[in-house]
Amino acid sequence: MSQQIDAQWLLMTLEDAAESLNAAIERLSNNPRSALGVMEHEIPELYAKLNYAVNTAESGPADLDTADHDALIAWPESMPFWPGDATEEEEIDEGSEGEE
Repeated sequence: MSQQIDAQWLLMTLEDAAESLNAAIERLSNNPRSALGVMEHEIPELYAKLNYAVNTAESGPADLDTADHDALIAWPESMPFWPGDATEEEEIDEGSEGEE
């Protein structure tokens, strides 16, 4: 990120993500048997909201009508641990398959 961050927008989007996290925690606290549902529904929603916060931090609401929705909620390429990067250990494991 090289541009200025829209701090107010970032705060608003992070507060939205925090509400989703709090809802997931409350659901799980009230019903531990809902763990699978939380993992399948609330956690992906939380990641989407966090990704959205990062992806729109510089532009603020300006991208809402013009940017692709999937791009706005995708994992930010500038963030560490980007899913597109295989770790060295994963590359070693993949290379050794079938060699036994």
